[in-house]
Amino acid sequence: MAKNVADQLVEMLVSAGIKRIYAVTGDSLNEVNDAVRREGSIKWIHVRHEEVGAYAAAAEAELNGLACCAGSSGPGHVHLINGLYDAHRSGAPVIAIASTIASTEYGTGYFQETNTIKLFDDCSHYNQVATTPKQLPRMLQSAIQAALHQKGVAVLGLPGDLTSMDA
Repeated sequence: MAKNVADQLVEMLVSAGIKRIYAVTGDSLNEVNDAVRREGSIKWIHVRHEEVGAYAAAAEAELNGLACCAGSSGPGHVHLINGLYDAHRSGAPVIAIASTIASTEYGTGYFQETNTIKLFDDCSHYNQVATTPKQLPRMLQSAIQAALHQKGVAVLGLPGDLTSMDA
């Protein structure tokens, strides 16, 4: 089976030392959740809502170094905010995966569309959205480096349709 973008994402997170992803599964995170299950090294920690996931990742990062949380478009992104602000202001290196609506729906007012660049700008050192499979490795590496070296949050936006594409 060919490796998709979600598989590549998970491999890179494993290489960076991520042990857990704190998240609520939403449609745009399904491929990532499945890649975590297939790979087997990272535990998907299902939380009540994304705010809890962001706080949990912040606590883990303060104790052990780099940690990860994820939220899916719309309410999932908004729920991440408080925990990400806490992590960022505390200097906790957290990678936040902000899965979004399909890239073909950007700018159409699609249900639960959020502008992740505007939303997460004030609570992150790195905040970008990958729009092609080729961008993911470099952008994720930049996010990891920003979180670790600048001590705070790095947000990587991933359209739901991107994660199922061939890496």
